Amino acid sequence: MIQAVVFDLGGVLFSEGKSVAIDKLCRECGYDRELLRKVLSSPESIDLRKGLISDETFWSLVQGQLPQSYDASLIKKEWYDGYVLDEDIFALIKELRGKYRLVAFSGNVRSRVDFLERKYHFRNLFDLEIYSFDYHHTKPEREFVKIMIEKVGSRPEEIVYIDDNDTYAQPARELGVQVLIYTRGEVARLRRESRERGVVL
Repeated sequence: MIQAVVFDLGGVLFSEGKSVAIDKLCRECGYDRELLRKVLSSPESIDLRKGLISDETFWSLVQGQLPQSYDASLIKKEWYDGYVLDEDIFALIKELRGKYRLVAFSGNVRSRVDFLERKYHFRNLFDLEIYSFDYHHTKPEREFVKIMIEKVGSRPEEIVYIDDNDTYAQPARELGVQVLIYTRGEVARLRRESRERGVVL
């Protein structure tokens, strides 16, 4: 019997902000796509998600890696603004409230979670939040999934975990968690697959 439903944030509850931001910055500012991908996926960006370096340190490092005409503060703004609420997932979560333990599980940045909370007031949807910056682990690290399972307090097979990235979700699958991969706009398929896993909607 399913006890908990776990949701990723970027790519599930929100659009995947990095891709949205890169597209906009390339289109409107002429920034180099590969350079943006490099700095936003750098080892330092992973340290930021893990809470090992501060926002100030990270964005100072980013500015130092960019051409003089690039603005790191604009990149940060567009990166955060790129996370747009998925109304279908928002409705699904509200529908599941009170039926299951609802969990946010995200390799995220503290300041971005704060930004999204101010904009969308989403955190009260969840009974439990597990963020990379609190545990110094992030996706796709197996240890991060073990932390999630421990904090949820259910057996892996009693957990349905929804992510948009199959690679990031693979460790959860290997540990026995029931994984569903969500593609934006395909909430009908997600609902069908959730029911097949025993989630009552």
